[in-house]
Amino acid sequence: MIGSRTRYSLAQYLELHETAFVVASVNKHGIRFSTEEGRLLTGLINCFRSANDEQLLSLIEEIARTDSDLRARVEKKYRHEERFGDLRRCLQLDGYIIENKRLTQTDPSISDAPPLDDDLLIELNASGLSNADEIVRKVNSSSELFRSSPHNYNACLNDIRVALETLAKAIAVTQQSNCSPPYDNTKWGSVIGFLRIVGFITQEEEKGLAGVYSFVSPGSHRPVGLSEEQMARLGRSLALGMCWFLVKSYKAAQ
Repeated sequence: MIGSRTRYSLAQYLELHETAFVVASVNKHGIRFSTEEGRLLTGLINCFRSANDEQLLSLIEEIARTDSDLRARVEKKYRHEERFGDLRRCLQLDGYIIENKRLTQTDPSISDAPPLDDDLLIELNASGLSNADEIVRKVNSSSELFRSSPHNYNACLNDIRVALETLAKAIAVTQQSNCSPPYDNTKWGSVIGFLRIVGFITQEEEKGLAGVYSFVSPGSHRPVGLSEEQMARLGRSLALGMCWFLVKSYKAAQ
């Protein structure tokens, strides 16, 4: 599915173009859109919020195919490059890649699932955990760093690792009781070990959390065949998945 971040980025990209051309392009793909002069960006944001994924993907596919024409229509080329680059990277976070003028889904098996970022942020905000706001900030910061120019993939992975660690620590605090064993809240292994001992997670789930944490930690080995960008996207997706698993498990236990 197309997340809210990508919808906003698409609006920012099309806002570079002449209004009549944008209206024709958007309506061509079944997205009802009209705007008053001077309010192009607001109109795009409003219509993209309600547009369905099929309509948006159809529009983005045309943008990918006709990138050269769209670039030629923008007087200041650097603006096109920056906004189109941002759109590409937002799509990557939703599981889509623009390459060789084609839009490709990296994992078709999850096409009907909501974007993990959006789903996780909703769950975090509704969790009632004391550090939820801090975790949300780190998740958002990770996505911004992935999209930044120049790229900052190490910081992207660091922030999502901190989000995962902070979430586990916050949940561990809620699992303490008079009869629970002591643990060191400053050490990742001790925190997830405690969660296993008190029955919040299984031994296999502990191994999964430990493995993902190591994968996104500084100095982890980059597998052969993966670029730095691909490694960052993969590591971030794995850590996001573990955050989602923890917060859903926490809510289910309440």
